[in-house]
Amino acid sequence: MAFPKRTEASILGKIRQYTSKNSNITQKDMDHVNTLVEAYGKDWERIGQETDVSPRRAQRIWAQHQQRQKVTQAWTKEELETLRNCIRDGIGMAEASRIIGTKMSYACNAKMQSLKRAGLNNAFQKSRTLWNDDDVARLVHLVSTSKGGDIDWTAIGKELGRTAKSCHLRYTKLHQKHYNAKADHSEAVSREVQKQYEQHQRVDWTNVAQQLGLSERECLEANQFNGGKARWIYDPDTFSWDTADRMAQFIKDNYPKPVPVNYTAVSNYMWTDKSDCVKMTSLLRGEVTWTAEALALVVRLRDSGMKFEDIAHQLSPTVSASRVTATYHKQKNPHVYQPLLDTDRQQIKDIMDTRAHYMDFADLRALVIQSMPNANKSALYTFVDSHGAALPAYKERLKNSNVEHIASQIMSGTKQSVLAKQMGIPSLMLTNLMRSRTFSMHSRTWTQEETDKLIEVARASPGPFNWKSISEEVGTKDPKQCRTRYFNVGHKY
Repeated sequence: MAFPKRTEASILGKIRQYTSKNSNITQKDMDHVNTLVEAYGKDWERIGQETDVSPRRAQRIWAQHQQRQKVTQAWTKEELETLRNCIRDGIGMAEASRIIGTKMSYACNAKMQSLKRAGLNNAFQKSRTLWNDDDVARLVHLVSTSKGGDIDWTAIGKELGRTAKSCHLRYTKLHQKHYNAKADHSEAVSREVQKQYEQHQRVDWTNVAQQLGLSERECLEANQFNGGKARWIYDPDTFSWDTADRMAQFIKDNYPKPVPVNYTAVSNYMWTDKSDCVKMTSLLRGEVTWTAEALALVVRLRDSGMKFEDIAHQLSPTVSASRVTATYHKQKNPHVYQPLLDTDRQQIKDIMDTRAHYMDFADLRALVIQSMPNANKSALYTFVDSHGAALPAYKERLKNSNVEHIASQIMSGTKQSVLAKQMGIPSLMLTNLMRSRTFSMHSRTWTQEETDKLIEVARASPGPFNWKSISEEVGTKDPKQCRTRYFNVGHKY
């Protein structure tokens, strides 16, 4: 090692200090680099040597000079609208500055804060005004397109320019009003449907709508009479695409995405059991829930000699044979790999999502493993670690900690697992942190000086190459970069 009395963390710190010297870009720096660009073009290697900075930093100085040439003081309507869109989409000030192109990042930050304060005041004032038909229609649309069962009233309030409480109360009143109106004519529709079915063994929905003065869709959604409805259980021998296409077309015409499907109406239109309609829709999309029964059926049919294409057809009209093949082999070789069932995955998510904000990850991991005694340990550990690293509660813990100090401890030799346990987060998060820091710390471009240093150190190294030690002596590249560079250019020296 070139500096035996220095720790690895100390050397890396000095490298970062050296490579980031003159970090405050002055107008003189920008003018100098711009003059060199006019003289040499965008030859960043040569410009970096002339200015005693790295090629990447020279390029950054020139980009900042170009941006300052375009900077204006006054904000136009188009720029303000673009900035509002950045706030809505969660884009930071630096990226907003690049998108707008005529404002520096500090100006974008100041204007963002001003717009946010004004937005809160406007939302408070607007929450006191009456709701018009357009606002109500937008509210219903935003709620209907919400993902999952949780409705983000704060996001909807920002979209409408009102407070979250105002939106929630208004939608509650609308929902109650709709429910009462539906209940008022539900009984009348059900009586008329029952009457027609008992007389003709079928229902003419056009006639029902005319008799009651409602639309056909309102009648289909309101009817509660289910007498005589057939079951629709998937059977590959009797399955008819005509019937399936008829249901799919009804859903497409009446409930286009992102409008949620009303399966009561679908059930009444097809005159089949509601739960069967829901299951058949999933099968038509190729969705197969790998329950223990489904896995056992696949193994039994394959062991009896049936082809994978025929087994797939036994499960669903659209599931692929390759998916069934992969599932079969995983089931037959549980010691190699056994995937978690969809129900197990959901159970793990429920346990972790509801407890992450008050439990350390090590305790939560032990609780999950104790709750799933029959699951494959390898698959279970992998899923728990990856899902834990994605939980907002643990991301917040890492964000609030001293990341620089943590990275320094790891580079000094402290085990990631020990630090992760102390912080109460998954060690996978620290692994990802160090990978990102290593990538950002080491430039991908090689200077002539770095290449010469690499060749000298590598050829002076006795025995097999120790790329970690070589990278430490080079100082600005990681082991993988050193290895790749040497085998690409080493034969030329």
